[in-house]
Amino acid sequence: MAGYPRILISGQYFHTRSGGGITLSNLFSGWDKDKIATTASFIDSPSFNICDNYYRIGSREVIVRFPFNLKKRPDLPSGKFLHGTQSSSITSPNVIEKTVFRKAYDKIIFSSGLIHYRSAFIISPDFLGWVRSFNPEIIYSQLSSLEEIRIVTALHKELKLPIAIHIMDDWPNTIGRRYFPRVIWNKIIQQEFLYLLSKANVLLSISEAMSEEYFKRYGLKFVPFHNPITIEKWLPHSKTNWEIEGKFKILYSGRIGRANGKAILFMASIINEMNLRAESVCLDIYTPDNNNKYANSISSLVGVSVKKTVDYKEMPSLLASYDLLFLPLDFDGDGIRFARLSMPTKTSEYMISGTPILIYSPEETAVAKFFSNNNCGYCVTHQSKEELKKAIQFLISNEGYRKEISSNAVKLAKEKFDDVKVRAEFRRVLLTATS
Repeated sequence: MAGYPRILISGQYFHTRSGGGITLSNLFSGWDKDKIATTASFIDSPSFNICDNYYRIGSREVIVRFPFNLKKRPDLPSGKFLHGTQSSSITSPNVIEKTVFRKAYDKIIFSSGLIHYRSAFIISPDFLGWVRSFNPEIIYSQLSSLEEIRIVTALHKELKLPIAIHIMDDWPNTIGRRYFPRVIWNKIIQQEFLYLLSKANVLLSISEAMSEEYFKRYGLKFVPFHNPITIEKWLPHSKTNWEIEGKFKILYSGRIGRANGKAILFMASIINEMNLRAESVCLDIYTPDNNNKYANSISSLVGVSVKKTVDYKEMPSLLASYDLLFLPLDFDGDGIRFARLSMPTKTSEYMISGTPILIYSPEETAVAKFFSNNNCGYCVTHQSKEELKKAIQFLISNEGYRKEISSNAVKLAKEKFDDVKVRAEFRRVLLTATS
């Protein structure tokens, strides 16, 4: 397959359980398998449909520093990840019951930023041998942490290869705020991030709003690439009948947590109140986080159901079977800072489904601006229970408006997110760095 560079993907792997993996899968679908290799820490049940060549970073590449190495730690599995390889329980630390002491210790290590000192990445002989045998032409990474910055920097210095960086959320503006002292950690992270940007040949963002902001902030051009969709797989399922049959059914699909957990709780409480007043409406939440603190706090509310996420191939028919899709972002400071420039992965999928979309997000966010400017969704941009409730009631009683914004969304999705066009441009941009 001429024109497909040999690409080493670092930090993210192919799966359909969350936004990064879904976007990666849709951008690289159809790529020559022999020209893709993927490496990441804690690889768990990857898809082999697009890539067969995986290397899991483990104890051979992660060296624990003194004095943290005084305590014996279990080995992290390291090496090629093959079909049938079992994922270690270490990859799912949240399921391990922790003592009070351990919880306190982990909190101190994280909040102090010592988590970034505790261990160091090295390119082991096995890892280097794996990379050399693949012989990549370019490194691609969806950077999201200081550790990944350091891994990509080390690979670049060792291999002297072009780099393509793809930013999903505005973590560069928020990650340093999680550690104390903030001033020092912000300086360290920004310094290492800016160094890597200066070495990158291709800079990609997740939205036009992010590209505009990053040009102002860093003086660098970022090309926007959002999650593309296979039109012929989604369009046959798109909604063509906007009549309400029985209860008015609302769906949210995706993760619950940072940047949207509070907004989902807010919506769930409104649905509960509406049902207590005998209004016929329900909210179904399909999420891999069906047992986290947010899910547990709303699962008992009237009219609200928390369900396990369905297989990705079932999404087209599932989304089209509902009357309204909910797209929330939090209104608090940290949530806005993190997601203000993002376009959630589900945006293009929601749009092509033909089901009307209710956006609950601050007006300064990229997603609120996008839907408002294109009249392809109903936007509530103030943190108001009354305003959100009125929006639901308005949408219930206005079939013509639901059809209008849905038709606009489908048309725009076909124009902007068609995977054939997006992938061709994506490949072209990456090829420019290898020529």
